[in-house]
Amino acid sequence: MSRAVSIKNRLFIFSIIFCLVGLILVGGYSYLIARRALLSRTYNQLTAIREEKAVRVKYFFRDRLREVELISTSHEIKRFAENLNENFQEGFDSYLKTSSFTSLISFLSNADSYSSFGILLPDGRMYCTEFNEDSESEPYINTNFGSKEPFNNVYEQTIKKGKALAFDFTKNPLSNINSSFVAAPIFSRSLDTLGIVLLEIPELAMNGIMAERLDEIGLGNTGEVYLAGSDFLMRSSSRFLKNSVLSVECKTFPVEQALMGKTGSSKVIDYRGERVLSSYSPLHLPHTTWVIVAEIDWNEALSDVNKLKHRIVIIGFVVFILLTTGVLLFSWKITNPLYELKKAALRVSDGKFDRVLPIEQRDEIGLLTQVFNKMTLRLKHTTQRLMEREQRLLHFYRATVDGIMLHKAGKPILVNRALVSLSGYSEKELLRNSARELFADNDFLLFNQKHDDTFSFESVLLTKDLVRLPVEVQQKKIIYHDQEVEALVIRNISERKRIENELRRERQHRLRSVIDGQEQERQRLSRELHDGLGQVLVAIKLRLESISLDELGEQRQTIETVKELFNQTIEDARRMSNNLMPAALSEFSLAVVLRNLCNETESNSGITVSLVTGVLPDSLDMLTKTYAYRIVQEALNNVVKHSNANRAVVSIFSDILKFYLHVEDDGVGFDPRKNVEMGNGLYNMKERSVILNGRFEIISSPGSGTKIKVELPLNK
Repeated sequence: MSRAVSIKNRLFIFSIIFCLVGLILVGGYSYLIARRALLSRTYNQLTAIREEKAVRVKYFFRDRLREVELISTSHEIKRFAENLNENFQEGFDSYLKTSSFTSLISFLSNADSYSSFGILLPDGRMYCTEFNEDSESEPYINTNFGSKEPFNNVYEQTIKKGKALAFDFTKNPLSNINSSFVAAPIFSRSLDTLGIVLLEIPELAMNGIMAERLDEIGLGNTGEVYLAGSDFLMRSSSRFLKNSVLSVECKTFPVEQALMGKTGSSKVIDYRGERVLSSYSPLHLPHTTWVIVAEIDWNEALSDVNKLKHRIVIIGFVVFILLTTGVLLFSWKITNPLYELKKAALRVSDGKFDRVLPIEQRDEIGLLTQVFNKMTLRLKHTTQRLMEREQRLLHFYRATVDGIMLHKAGKPILVNRALVSLSGYSEKELLRNSARELFADNDFLLFNQKHDDTFSFESVLLTKDLVRLPVEVQQKKIIYHDQEVEALVIRNISERKRIENELRRERQHRLRSVIDGQEQERQRLSRELHDGLGQVLVAIKLRLESISLDELGEQRQTIETVKELFNQTIEDARRMSNNLMPAALSEFSLAVVLRNLCNETESNSGITVSLVTGVLPDSLDMLTKTYAYRIVQEALNNVVKHSNANRAVVSIFSDILKFYLHVEDDGVGFDPRKNVEMGNGLYNMKERSVILNGRFEIISSPGSGTKIKVELPLNK
């Protein structure tokens, strides 16, 4: 059994739990609000940075395309391309000496956006110059680019489109660095193709845009903005991995969503396997499929919230200690008077009514103490009266003629002398044995029924001499010695049962006489119909048939009609005689007579009536056959009149001790509990079964048809 918890401890525990839950809810709510606000701010900041970088990248490529287009359309470049096409070496040497070439190279070198400048000719030759870190050019000549990627692809796409194009990052085989290219076609005045102008954009130019002022714009130590292509490879350098352009795969959720044309923000796992906050979108550039992603590590983004969480925990702990101290003092103040009241109540439960509590407070507890003192005084007087009453009841209990037993869960507590005399057991034997052993085996469940009112039932008392004594038992729960017990009042009803049995036998005798008289009268009427009226009708029919129809003339039709009426009358008289008392009952078996009855009912009503026969005794007495026939006859009449059935089945079979008869239909059925008053047909069937000491049962429900079951004992 679990140990009881005092109200003081419960009040303290509940108050602490309430305070603790309040602190947790307030602290948790504050933390969640701050966390949500910080996440929203971080997402907005990432989105703003991503959009700013995307605009810069778009403007960067827009300016590069404009510059390469201006260069390709300049007269100096066109003249230089024409000279190169006519005499490559001489054109190259003469162009190096011009001031326009020096100015162009100086402009491109100082732009910090290009790493080389080149002109590709239609015959596969190429002029190219690289820009070093000191903004100086280093010219060189490559006589064949047709087999080198990406130059051949750049040349073909630029000539095919006929305008300035930007190309995705790839590795330059000449400089062995990752670069992007912008190119524009060079056309002569007659629109002949002279070649293309090619400007190489190194990855450092793109990294300068992506990695510029990351700390200043709020990305801290772990934030970055990077570009990725449709092959999921980086197009700008990672802040954390070296040589990441075109080598590090970032097949992450943001990149996949952006490549599908979606823009958004979410918490994801980045290409390093770290939790980050990410903002992503597609980057709409001409002739390239890139996406831009701005990310910052989860821990750094929530660092301020984590600091707030630690402060909330510390403050909450201090507040919890203060609340615990206050609750402890408050619970002691409230529960100390109740503790004194509990001790006094325990003394009262032990029957000690001498304690009077002082009233120290003018509140509900003081009022409760005052009421308790009055209640203690009343209990003292009431207990004295109950003890006197219990003594009087004990005297009455021992003097009554009915047997009385008090028991708890079947264990006798008290018995009177009348029960000792009634059962034949001594008082010690009755108290030692279980109360269930006094009654027949099928009555022990009565002790498990739960009821508060008096419950009466009839049972059989098993005496010590194994005599089965009919008794009437009244059962009720009472309080005896401060515990709830069952009180049984057992009355001998042997004389009443004897009189009831005699009345039942007399009634059955009279009822059997009436039914047997009815059968005898039916037999007499059946015999008179068959031997008297039936023979006269047959004689009249024979006389009519002896008349020569040829001599009657016009009366012939009348005589024919009279003959048919006599045939019908004779058939009706035969059927009436058979219904009153079938002659076949005395000549044939019950199965044959019932089969004729089923066939006749089927032909007259249209209902399919079947007879199922099982094992039957070799011979049945005439009374049993007659009663069984009448029961089936009455049951089939009810099927025809009331059931609206399509099919009925009559079953007869037997075992060693009993004969069984079932009549079942598939009609509308009825509720036997609501139709308490039986009609004459059901009443006659039941009475015939009772006369033969049999059993009659009706099984039916609305919509499920009706089944009548009869069990008759076999006379051996």
